[in-house]
Amino acid sequence: MTIDSVMSIPEFYAGQSIFLTGATGFLGKVLIEKVLRSCPDVGEIFLLIRPKKGMSIDDRLKNMLKLPLFDKLREEQCSVFSKLIPISGDSKKKSLGLSDADVQMLIDRVTIIIHGAASVRFNDSLKNAICTNIRATRDICILAQSMKKLIVSKKKKNILFNNSFYYTITYYILITIFISTFIYYKNV
Repeated sequence: MTIDSVMSIPEFYAGQSIFLTGATGFLGKVLIEKVLRSCPDVGEIFLLIRPKKGMSIDDRLKNMLKLPLFDKLREEQCSVFSKLIPISGDSKKKSLGLSDADVQMLIDRVTIIIHGAASVRFNDSLKNAICTNIRATRDICILAQSMKKLIVSKKKKNILFNNSFYYTITYYILITIFISTFIYYKNV
């Protein structure tokens, strides 16, 4: 897909498959609602959700969709919720805690990645902060390198970088930062 500078946001997202991390956080919820409401032709949205407090990912998604934030969608466009596909994982775990089957499905179908998972606690342990904020980003970049349909629009001086080049460069920058800054935590 080429990116037209005058393409509207709904046109851009039409038919696209999104992989969203941080889906159950504040910004993730707002993003889901906005995309579903404003971009009715969006394809599917894969949501990285971790089981929590004895609740399955399906139960967590159902509870999230009961929030007042989603009232208007429930009333006017209830069918759009079928586009949400929960994926079991955890940004604190290596390779996002994804199963091999889920990794393959994401590789085959995702066209857009929105990485919104982060630890925003100021009292979080360094290990958790590194795993969530640095290693998860690295793992997203590694996953993105394999994605067959990923759209990348990094323009610099009218050059469109292809996904392999862009994510390879990003990956090496992240690894360099990771190793040089947190050398003692490289086996986290």
